[in-house]
Formats: sequence, C-alpha cells, structure tokens
Amino acid sequence: MARINPELREPTYENVRVDELIGPLRIDADEAYRRRACFALDDYSPEYTGADARWVPAPMLGRDLVALFCSVYDPSRTVGLHQKEEIWFLNPVPLNARLSYTGRYTDKYMKRGKGYTVFDTEARDADSDTPYVRQISTEIMRIPDNIQLGTGNAAKTLQADHIDPVWPENITPLTHARRNMAPGTPVQPLQKRPEQGQMTVFSGGNTQWYNIHTDIEVALKAGFRDTLAQGMMETCWIAEMLARFAGPAWHTSGWIKMAYIRPVYRGDTITCKAVVDEMQDDVVKLHVWAENQHGERTAVGWASSRIQR
Repeated sequence: MARINPELREPTYENVRVDELIGPLRIDADEAYRRRACFALDDYSPEYTGADARWVPAPMLGRDLVALFCSVYDPSRTVGLHQKEEIWFLNPVPLNARLSYTGRYTDKYMKRGKGYTVFDTEARDADSDTPYVRQISTEIMRIPDNIQLGTGNAAKTLQADHIDPVWPENITPLTHARRNMAPGTPVQPLQKRPEQGQMTVFSGGNTQWYNIHTDIEVALKAGFRDTLAQGMMETCWIAEMLARFAGPAWHTSGWIKMAYIRPVYRGDTITCKAVVDEMQDDVVKLHVWAENQHGERTAVGWASSRIQR
C-alpha cells in the first residue's frame, strides 16, 4: 500500500513518544464539514440541518481527535484496535468555528503481549479558546499477529468494574428525560446501519487514508472478514441518542465512557440502548451499550448528563 507521507512515522507501539505535543491542527467547521459529519453519522438532528441550524455535530470532533495522531504517524500503515473511549462534551460547536486540536500520548504499556497507548486530546476554538470536546482513547497501536479478533472477550480485561445492564422489556422507554427517574428506566433506543460510504467518510477516506475501515484488502490482511466501523462511531451514535434524551444540557455536560468488545462490520444493524442507573439532583447517570442484529453486545459503558430543570 502506498504511503501517504514518507516523512511520517510508522504507527507502532515502539515509535509512540509519551508526552510529545501533537498539534495544534486547525480545522474549519464550515458547511462542508457539517455536511460530511451529518452524512457520516447519519445524524440530521434539527440543530444541524435546516435554515435555523447553528451547530456542527460535536461527536465528529471526537472522531477528529482520535485520528489526530495521524498528523505525525502514517495513517496508511495504521492497523490498530480502539479499546476504550472517554469523551466530554463541553460546549456546542458553532457553524464556521475555527477549531484547534491538540493532544499527547500520556501512557503506553504492555498487557498480555499487546502494546496499549493512551491518547489525551482536546478541541478548542482557535480564536476564543472556548473548549468544545475532550477525549481520552486507549488502543492497541498495531495488531499483533497472534491476536484473536472479534471474540467479545475484551470486556473482561478492559473494565475494572464490569457492567452487565439488563433491558427491561416490560417498561416503555422514555423519549425525553425527566426528574426523579427510577433506576432501570430505559431510554428510547437508536438504530444505525453503517454503510461503506459513511464509514469511509468517517475514517478519512477523503484524505486517501487506507485502513481497516476504508479498504477491504487492509481489513482482510488484518484478520477481519470485512471492513469494520470505528468503535468511535458507536460512541457518536450513543451521543446522538443521549442528546435527544437529555436535551440541550447534553451539549455542555455530556460524558460517555465506552469499551469496545466486538467488531462492527459494514451493513450490521446496531441498536444503541441505555438505562438509568441513578439520579443525583439534575444529573442522570446511565449504563449504555450497543448490540448487533444477532443480539451480541459490541460496546458497553457509562454516561451522564445534566437534564433540563
């Protein structure tokens, strides 16, 4: 596979430099950016579309931050597995905002023969310094030859306090949050079916990145049966579901922490679900997960947000 830029480093565990500043990278959140984001996420919420729409989907900034390392490490050589994601939504992103992305690898460690890296990044307004999104991602930088893919066993090793949420079949899901919700209250689910065009736009196809998400040859060589959606796409879908549920407060207080436990392949039908864990004043805490058409969980985690009084 042709290299994007021979001057970029090989994306290997050994080459990762802890505490090295990456960025700032400047991005214009213009109308073209918003259209790409809405298409890739299949999210056409009123705040992003229509004559009065003022915002750009903030979850797409999370995608950009996960990929920020590709400004230093060759994206055409990236064959990693996103393991965990923690993301904070701090302020809505105005259309035509000038964005500044920065990040650092804060840790790297070996576990069961795999090299893990921890990448801490943030997106701010390049002019006002307003914070928009912060995220911390943990991934295997390069898939070892002997790794077993898609077994679903990652949850046992990735989560110190493993959760096993139960969907209450006998309770009608709530479309909008309200005060004093009881633990176990379900949220209206959101269903997605990632197509290759969406996956390619989400994963950098517009900049000619060749990876397991955009190129079938790379995916097969890495041991997958097809191209697969980024785990970050699942986090973005969860964010869309919870933004609808929590309301405007989500855009200034939303938080998600996810562990990815099974690959999501193109054409899979993914259902995002959440149940209330507890209420603390005007803050709702939730268990969240995604499952495929076979009823297998592909990601699990936690989330929280203020809700409107």
